[in-house]
Amino acid sequence: MLDYAASLQVPHNYFTHFYVVSVASSIFWAWRLRLWDTTGQLPVVWALMLLQGMRRLLESYAYTSSSKSKMWFVHWILGLLFYLATNVAIWTEQLSYRPSPHLTQPSADPLEWKTAILVPLILAAQVLQHIYHAYLYRLRTQNTDYQIPSHRLFPNLLCPHYTCDIAVYALLSLLAAPMGHVVNWTLVTTTIFVAVNLSVTAAGTKTWYVEKFGEDKVRGRKRIYPWVW
Repeated sequence: MLDYAASLQVPHNYFTHFYVVSVASSIFWAWRLRLWDTTGQLPVVWALMLLQGMRRLLESYAYTSSSKSKMWFVHWILGLLFYLATNVAIWTEQLSYRPSPHLTQPSADPLEWKTAILVPLILAAQVLQHIYHAYLYRLRTQNTDYQIPSHRLFPNLLCPHYTCDIAVYALLSLLAAPMGHVVNWTLVTTTIFVAVNLSVTAAGTKTWYVEKFGEDKVRGRKRIYPWVW
């Protein structure tokens, strides 16, 4: 039974389905929660999540590959469930949290500094990820054989697009924190899921680079976390 289950695979370009689901989910919850009547940071977080989904959807079409590789159908299902859950995670704590009447309200709206600091950081992470995705596409299409990536913006990282993805969700977990809380813990679990999943993939990527290009070509370059691992 396990051998049969392992044989059930779908094309790797089914990744596009993840972002279709993410965008559709964002639109659905905007309508269901009537976000146009909502104040606070929730509409901001929602807009950033929608932007993430739309950007990745466009990239998945623009930078599509003719690769025949496949992925296990369970990974495909997990990806769909991840984006469905994440689009709930961005609002569920906001609506369920009710501040205590005895809680002293801060004199300054935390949304102001959060928006001023975190939103540009999230947008920067998305832009950097897009730049690297475009670079990988050109590297793949403009060469007859695969080349080891070496982008001038990420000279010490093998998988900086994974680093940016983790940064997006980590920063969203800060921006989406309910009043009086440091983080949105539901989104923290999302960040942990992304970090673990992409760390495993990054480890496999470095192993593949070593096998294909040799240890000398990748020595000193970190997998996903700058200066650490």
